[in-house]
Amino acid sequence: MQNRALYDKATRDTAAFSVLALSFRYERRIACSCPSLTIRLGESVAFTGPNGSGKTTMLKLLNGLLGPYEGSIEFLGRPLAGNALLRKRSVYVHQHPVLFAGTVRDNLEYALALKRLRGAEASRRIDSAVERFAVGPLLEREAGRLSGGETQRVAVARAVAAGADIILLDEPTSSMDAASEAVVRSLLLELKRGGATLLFSAHDESLVRAVADRQIRFDGGRASPDGDKGDTQ
Repeated sequence: MQNRALYDKATRDTAAFSVLALSFRYERRIACSCPSLTIRLGESVAFTGPNGSGKTTMLKLLNGLLGPYEGSIEFLGRPLAGNALLRKRSVYVHQHPVLFAGTVRDNLEYALALKRLRGAEASRRIDSAVERFAVGPLLEREAGRLSGGETQRVAVARAVAAGADIILLDEPTSSMDAASEAVVRSLLLELKRGGATLLFSAHDESLVRAVADRQIRFDGGRASPDGDKGDTQ
């Protein structure tokens, strides 16, 4: 309850993530380092840079998927490690999201069941996500038969229905055709309009310009100082 009260009091000026003197190694090689970074609730931030520059590693560090590391990462002013509130409110969407076997409806229902949400509340959340992300025509489709853009849409709808409003996406439009890219771009803009905290890695400069409030450039495993929306070097 204390964690939930902390989140409820947070505003768009609140630091969702605070990073200080961060360094993470794969074996002996520094895979990601960041002297200082603050990401506020409701921000849309793009991580840009060449392949292998540390973008995906940073996303995974922020979502608690990698460790141990040197330095500190905080969520809402508290250590990331063991932060139950982060586990409830955030989701990491892989470059190629994995959906459960069965239909899209099965995926939505099972995700809520894992959160112990059933009955009227589960139905309300599913209905809301279906409408918000235009998943209705896909509900009875087999998850394994969806296109790349449709899979991204269902993965995010599933996460939002389960309560996530901090969304981290790794290369959400990678290897997609133009139609699928358009679907994902609309999805990210809808998340942004809804006030979600949105972090994503990207090579697509047009996607960054359309969606991001600012970008952080990575090179050789090191994060640059905060950039602005127009900085796409």
